[in-house]
Amino acid sequence: MNSKVVPVFDIRQHCADQEIQHMKIAAFSEEACTIAEFEENHRHGYYEIIWLKKGKGIHHIDMMEYPYTGAVLFLLSPGQMHQIRPEDKADGYVIKFLPALFPDARDQEDYLLPLFDNIQAAPVVAVTSATHQVFEELFRKMEAEFHVTEEDKERILLSYLKILLTHISRLKRNQQSMELTGKDLHLRLFRDYKAAVEKNFRREHAIRYYASLLHTQVRTLNALAKKYTGKTAGQVIADRILLEARRELYHNQLSIKEIGASIGFEDAAYFTRFFKKQTGVPPKEYKI
Repeated sequence: MNSKVVPVFDIRQHCADQEIQHMKIAAFSEEACTIAEFEENHRHGYYEIIWLKKGKGIHHIDMMEYPYTGAVLFLLSPGQMHQIRPEDKADGYVIKFLPALFPDARDQEDYLLPLFDNIQAAPVVAVTSATHQVFEELFRKMEAEFHVTEEDKERILLSYLKILLTHISRLKRNQQSMELTGKDLHLRLFRDYKAAVEKNFRREHAIRYYASLLHTQVRTLNALAKKYTGKTAGQVIADRILLEARRELYHNQLSIKEIGASIGFEDAAYFTRFFKKQTGVPPKEYKI
């Protein structure tokens, strides 16, 4: 098992404060602000949008490799482990922002849930030539606003961020093979299910709990999970638990029993059986 401690970065690190508490924006030319993206696997407590305008390389995210070529966006949620390994010098922008910017549940549903997903969603979006100029203009405006000395700049930056997230959602939606729209009530319920799993997976592992929470039936959640992911609703829960277990095992700071307890397994043996069933190896033998 990897013995290296994975650092957890704060939004105040690696970037000039600029008197903004909830958001940071920088071009890759500002190495002091973006150097963290190339550090050995690390985690952070904020959302992150990384636009690589060109180049080639591999982005390691949660023990998975995402090769990229050309213009791509990477969308990272708080807690995800990642590291960019470019073959060419990176060119683009990084935006970091705290969840506190979106305290309203409706805003979270409109701006965050369609894009940032710890379960089932690939965190990479290819940027088309048609949208390249739109993103170029938005990122440049945000970077410029970040460096002005006006008191209300964070409000303007939040407005820009919402516009950017809306454009990314449109791009991602247009690239999906299925017709998934915000008006699709089935999709809305499935998103609510994934959001509930994300909030409660550390203590609730039973599908019936989520069915009751969402005022629906277990069979409905299973049908929706099959429709949108090809997996059962139970496997959606298992995937999220397994992802967190793998993250904690990478840290290697807690015992197997402590890791199991942190994600809802009171019995260490039960956690070991779950992990082995999902990965083929027991947690004590797990290696990255």
